[in-house]
Amino acid sequence: MLIYQRYIIYNLLFPLFLLAIILTGIVWITQIFKLLPLIDKGISLSNFIYLVILVLPFLLFIILPFVTIISIIYTYNRLGEERELIILKNSGLSNFKVAAPALIVAAFVALLSYYISAQLLPVSYTKLKTNLNNIKENFATSFITEKTFNQLSKHIIFYVNKKLPEGVLEGLIVFDNRDDLNNTILFAKSGNLEIHESHFELNLYQGSRQAYDLNGNLTKLYFDNLSIEMNKSAPDNSEQNLYNRDINEYYISELLDSDNHISQGKKTKLIVEGHQRLIWPFYSFILSFLGLAVFLRQPYNKRSHLREIALTSLAILIITFLHFTILNISAKNLNFIYGCYLNIFAALLFSIYLYRPRNI
Repeated sequence: MLIYQRYIIYNLLFPLFLLAIILTGIVWITQIFKLLPLIDKGISLSNFIYLVILVLPFLLFIILPFVTIISIIYTYNRLGEERELIILKNSGLSNFKVAAPALIVAAFVALLSYYISAQLLPVSYTKLKTNLNNIKENFATSFITEKTFNQLSKHIIFYVNKKLPEGVLEGLIVFDNRDDLNNTILFAKSGNLEIHESHFELNLYQGSRQAYDLNGNLTKLYFDNLSIEMNKSAPDNSEQNLYNRDINEYYISELLDSDNHISQGKKTKLIVEGHQRLIWPFYSFILSFLGLAVFLRQPYNKRSHLREIALTSLAILIITFLHFTILNISAKNLNFIYGCYLNIFAALLFSIYLYRPRNI
């Protein structure tokens, strides 16, 4: 590697890391605030920190392309102000060779983004969701809110009028929809929730159970003590893996080759997200490639150096805006997803054209 390339890379790395920490930290704080209520529910500080760390891959996946281009333009603008870019150009280096060190860094960032997209993001998000479910199960009583409908499981929702000490619940209404043909409503004066190793147990006292029989007649049964047992959600449950996972839990291959039993609407969204996972990491390189092509093309002027930054920002905003616009349209019509690849190809060709030496 040539001396000037090492010099530019050295000057680029510090603002890259600093900006990555600052921007990620700003967005990270918003996620931390969302998780802060968990501390009040009784989880330990170590578990809370672990959950917060699991959010990072998703944030980095989104932020890295912007961090890369901003730090690169900042570094090259500073080199221009110190006349170092002029020296490099006067020594016979083309704009592409001047941009080469930054493009090397951008390529490494793109590779890191692809690793996050393909492996780290689904793994971390799955662990995050699993840990949140486990916390909710282990501290189920803490998550119950008074005078609110609480969802205990996929098919059981209940209302609690008041929470008393030692986990006693007062004034319960339970909607039990586990049997589609026999949905029931239960009313209880009091109750409590017990957590066992493999299941929940909702104990109801002094209440009634109402349901419709096969003839459509409303039946009513009074009870002094009634227990409702529910299995805990298993992370390795095949049905959950196929149909109940969040979109960030899927690997790229699963997104692009979705299960046929999934609805067409969700299948389209999964495929679009799969293409997004393939395309977005490359923007760490393409935004830098295009941004430097525009920036270095402009003659440097100390009094109007903001012009270069403005034109560079405009070019970056246009390609980014087109990408997300086409992506949103693709969620409704999958055929438009190829427009995202065309957008990258057009930006690449335009950048190559700008890197061509000017005729004197």
